Amino acid sequence: MCGRYRIGEGIWDEDLAGAMAQAVRVAQKLGVNMKTDGEIRPTDIAPVIAPSARDRSLGAFPMQWGFNHPKRGMLVFNTRVETARERGMLAGSVDDRRCLIPATCYYEWKKTEAGKKKRYVFRPESGSILLMAGLYIRTSDPRRLPCFTILTQDAEKSILNLHPRMPVLVPLSRAEEWLSPDTDFLDMLNNLRVEIQAEPA
Repeated sequence: MCGRYRIGEGIWDEDLAGAMAQAVRVAQKLGVNMKTDGEIRPTDIAPVIAPSARDRSLGAFPMQWGFNHPKRGMLVFNTRVETARERGMLAGSVDDRRCLIPATCYYEWKKTEAGKKKRYVFRPESGSILLMAGLYIRTSDPRRLPCFTILTQDAEKSILNLHPRMPVLVPLSRAEEWLSPDTDFLDMLNNLRVEIQAEPA
């Protein structure tokens, strides 16, 4: 979890339209194919909200979802909040390279009694945008393209029967607080709550 999410056409409202335009410009400059709508899968390049490395102003930038573990060779696209500080490759990202991944919804699959998998879609009850908390790293990619991972936590009781984990969700009103290196990582994560609902996709 989370292995798939969606960006809808209406996601870039007045608050995020400028950031999206910036991400498109950066993607064009780097010559990368960034997805701005539709389903996003690991290894896709998608717009991610983060502070600028130059002056800490907030914007959106193209980033690749997931990176290869330096020792295991596996693709890391989710990271448990409980162990994020313990992972050497992400230790510096916990305080200085936080990000937010905008989405319309995300998906999970549950096995049915027949042994098949049924897909469910998870959306905020408020109908607003989902902002999933993440961390990013800089790699030796010649395109200078950062890679991000989505932070996960234990699922809320209302959806626990569908999947044991869920993304850490940040309200839009607290986006700048989450992205600030001055905000304590665990203190904020322990005081976040975004109501979501699930239904068959």
